[in-house]
Amino acid sequence: MRFVRHPFFERDLIGIVNHIVEVTEGDTAAALRRLDEIDTLLEAIVEEPTSGVRLEGKLDGWLVRHGGAGHRLTIVFKPDIDTATIYLALVAFGGRDWMKLAANRQVFAS
Repeated sequence: MRFVRHPFFERDLIGIVNHIVEVTEGDTAAALRRLDEIDTLLEAIVEEPTSGVRLEGKLDGWLVRHGGAGHRLTIVFKPDIDTATIYLALVAFGGRDWMKLAANRQVFAS
C-alpha cells in the first residue's frame, strides 16, 4: 500500500509539532513522541486499511482512526484496495474539528 497525502497533510504535522512545543514551553521531545505515535497509527492503517470508523454524509466512503496516548490523534483516510492506495485527508490532534476539515479535503491533486 502506498499513501497519497492531501496537500495540507504536511501542514497538519507541522501544526501539531508547533502546538506541542508551544504548550510545553519548548519540549521538542514531546513533539517527537507524538510524531512517533502518528507513524505507529499510519503503520496500523497499512496493516488493516479497511478498518476504522466509517464516516457518513459528506464523508461517505472515508474512515477515521484515533490513536496515540489518550487517543488524541485522529487520521481520516480512504483506502482504494484495487490500486493499493490509501488517501490521507488529515491528521489532527486534541480538540481540533477534524470532521469539518475532512469534509473540505476530499479532492487530491492528480
